[in-house]
Amino acid sequence: MSKRTRLASFAIVALAGALCLLGVPAVASDYLAYAVTKDGEKPLPEDVKSIVAKNAKRLVQVRWGEYAGKKIRIGVLEADNESGAGSYQVSGAFGQYSNNMNEVPVNAIDALLTDALTQSGRFRVLTRTELGDVLDEQDLGDSGRVAKPSAAKIGKVLGAQYLVQVSVNSYEANVSGKKGGLGGFGRKLRAIGGVTGGKNKSAVQMTFKLIDAETSEVVASEVVDSKISDLSLGLGATVWGGSGALGGFFSGYSKTPVGQAVMATVNTGVFELIKQVGNLPMTGSVAKVESTRVILNLGSNAVKPGDRLVAVSKGEEFVDPETGLSLGAEEEELGMLSVTEVKEKYCYAVTDGFEVSRLSVGDMVKSTAPPASLSFGEPWK
Repeated sequence: MSKRTRLASFAIVALAGALCLLGVPAVASDYLAYAVTKDGEKPLPEDVKSIVAKNAKRLVQVRWGEYAGKKIRIGVLEADNESGAGSYQVSGAFGQYSNNMNEVPVNAIDALLTDALTQSGRFRVLTRTELGDVLDEQDLGDSGRVAKPSAAKIGKVLGAQYLVQVSVNSYEANVSGKKGGLGGFGRKLRAIGGVTGGKNKSAVQMTFKLIDAETSEVVASEVVDSKISDLSLGLGATVWGGSGALGGFFSGYSKTPVGQAVMATVNTGVFELIKQVGNLPMTGSVAKVESTRVILNLGSNAVKPGDRLVAVSKGEEFVDPETGLSLGAEEEELGMLSVTEVKEKYCYAVTDGFEVSRLSVGDMVKSTAPPASLSFGEPWK
């Protein structure tokens, strides 16, 4: 190593040290997710289910690592309450609260799941609970009763590759404390931030199901148990930045033991879902066939010039006569494609060794490159 190189290396190390002293994190290879604690951020290990089962407060706040790859289209189904507790819908700009801590806020759990999936940066989230309103608005715009320039246009709703559903198996808010207690929801909710002592215990169990949107097959199922043994870590601070129509609800819910148990469970469930689908090979489709090249629905977040893809033609689809579900279809590998030019949302590619006329709109392409590996922190002691 030359003297100039040694001096440059020393300068980089010194700069990194200075940034750390100033509170600026040094740039490093990113992990899948980080636990956010009062002592800073800590990379999550591959096994987080054992952590959340012992003390869920460690996973109430999670920051997801940077991700610039292709996003998977995923739809969020309505949460299913299978516990012995009652359930209710949160509504209104400031939230509608139950008078019973043991009741399950089902649509709030949907909102938490949607937010966590979105914040992870790995999914294009399609909320099925709002789909009906979108279609109604399109139908109204097409009826002629709304001025054309402002009317919603009839169009195709983006389909999901996977659906995810949460089932609440158990929901227990065993609350006790030396000072005041939580007193349930309702108008007493503001007093929750004042609870400072005592043991406030809650336990939540949820099942996260990942469903193939085309076949309705459950491709993955994860059961997550969360337990909050106490909340002496500071109930006065909201740990979840709820937004939108449920924002007022989350500002209070995040200060309760059961609320934090739910949040930790959702974060863990999304972490496990990413482990299931995060290493799938990148796929796309033929959007247009030209005389010498094709256009693919893969943009700059998925491919780059020079990438190699396998073109696959989908043949006849087989349907189960008993269930009416797709059994799959015959596939024929046509050959290789080379990406030549990349735009933000699509790219151009040319065939290698076969005629472009053999391709049709809708044919699948698969990357030959191995998927990016997921990075995890060291196991926690």
